[in-house]
Amino acid sequence: MLVSMLSVAAVAIVLFALPLAVAVGRLYKDREVTRLEREAIRAVAAVPNSGLNGALAAIPPNAPSGISLAYYDTHARLVAGHGPETGGRDVEIALQGREGANSSGTLRVAVPILDEATVVGAAQAAESIDRVHDRTYATWFGMVGVGAVALAGAALLARRQARRLAIPVNDIETLAVRLGEGDFTARIDPHDVPELARAAEALNETATRLGDLVGRERAFTADVSHQLRTPLTVLRLGLESALLTPGADRQAAIENAVAEVERLNRTVATLFALARDLPAGSDQCDVAVCCREIVDRHRSTVNSGGRTIQLDVEENLPGGRCSSDALREILEVLVDNAERHGRGTITVRVRGVGPGLVIDVQDEGAGIAGDPEAVFERRSATASGHGIGLSLARAVADAHGGRLRLTRPAPNPVFSVMLSSAPVAANAMTNAATADR
Repeated sequence: MLVSMLSVAAVAIVLFALPLAVAVGRLYKDREVTRLEREAIRAVAAVPNSGLNGALAAIPPNAPSGISLAYYDTHARLVAGHGPETGGRDVEIALQGREGANSSGTLRVAVPILDEATVVGAAQAAESIDRVHDRTYATWFGMVGVGAVALAGAALLARRQARRLAIPVNDIETLAVRLGEGDFTARIDPHDVPELARAAEALNETATRLGDLVGRERAFTADVSHQLRTPLTVLRLGLESALLTPGADRQAAIENAVAEVERLNRTVATLFALARDLPAGSDQCDVAVCCREIVDRHRSTVNSGGRTIQLDVEENLPGGRCSSDALREILEVLVDNAERHGRGTITVRVRGVGPGLVIDVQDEGAGIAGDPEAVFERRSATASGHGIGLSLARAVADAHGGRLRLTRPAPNPVFSVMLSSAPVAANAMTNAATADR
């Protein structure tokens, strides 16, 4: 960058200096010609009235140092003064009645001497052209010095500007490299160069968007792994049992497997919509039906562990403002959490509260000590214990306009899902409280 800026400055100086140097040479020459012309006219004024060949001798006046004056007759012969014996082209022109000049080696200017209207001779003023050259060269040398000073100043300014530009450019390059390496927390401070400041701001915004995008993709991967691990295991065990058990109803096993695959497909769609901030299906559902499905799904595994699960639904409840798939995912996490980490009977209770609905999932365990909100903090997928499911359930609830809270930490912990009621008919399955099967 520095070399480029210096090259531009040097080219600009040269392009400006060359025509100026030529103009300076012509100016000095024109000034000397005017000076010689003035001395020649003064010599004409000094010619006696008797003329060049009269009784009085024609003597050129004293001239400044370096200038010689001479008189020539009509035959271009030297009459008086210092000059060539025979006049040159400038004298010939002067004898024709015009001013003549010649600059071959010696700069000469000749003017005609008139008697009335008749040319009777010529007066010549001459000096060495080296005088013009010396002054021209001295000026050129000064111009070179000024150009060198200008170039040095340009170099200092270019160096300062290059450093001013290089620092933000290097910062932007470093940020781009770090983004390429996957470090989306990298940021750079704005600089005082407007264009580079806008580029830095754009890169910072890009880093934020990329970090959010990659974070969502990673969360989606962890959520899918978390939500599908157990259902896939159950699906595999069911199919293997149908294959290995003599007399098993394989048709029923296949139908159950298809239903389970469909449910898994809805789970993936719900998680994908959550990761992409997309709307996920209908915004209203039959809360009792969703709760019954989840309870029925977990009944066999809960009973096999020597525990019970029951559903308690108030009568004449309205629908909930949430998609069925989203509500199933929330309840799946809460019931699975109670089954894995709780004790005793698991109770899923649906009740109306003001203009909305509340779904409580309770077990008879010791509960959760410490900050109730800490259980919803997302942890690494490799961390021990839970840390994804509850965070995912709250994210799904928030995305669909609901809220998920730990309303009673201990004992007998209660997780509550709060939904707004939807303007639909009352749930079809809220006829009576459903006891443990």
